[in-house]
Amino acid sequence: MTEDKIAHFKQVLLDEKTRLEAERESYAADNRTEGADDAAGELSHSDTNDPADEASNLFDRERDQVAVENMDRMLAKVNRALQKVDEGTYGLSDIDGTPIPEARLEALPYANITVEQAEDTIED
Repeated sequence: MTEDKIAHFKQVLLDEKTRLEAERESYAADNRTEGADDAAGELSHSDTNDPADEASNLFDRERDQVAVENMDRMLAKVNRALQKVDEGTYGLSDIDGTPIPEARLEALPYANITVEQAEDTIED
């Protein structure tokens, strides 16, 4: 892979990292605010102890928590890809060093294995 292509993918990865970190912080801030309101004895979105409202609030918090966990996983993949750029191994499979096609990297810049290896992993 050419230096220009690697620089392109590095920028794509850095942009994705920035986006994920901002989105993650937004979700985390919302959860901290709701958690602080709950700890202070305030109701987040209602003036009553309506079980349906409480269930809805709990669902929203859990959904946001799952979103943050997903973003953490994505950030780990992006950080791994950036590490591979620094190591000079970006675009090579973590399994056996096979080159990952550029079309796959365009679609999934943090890919660390080929499509065939991913399919083999799913089948196992």
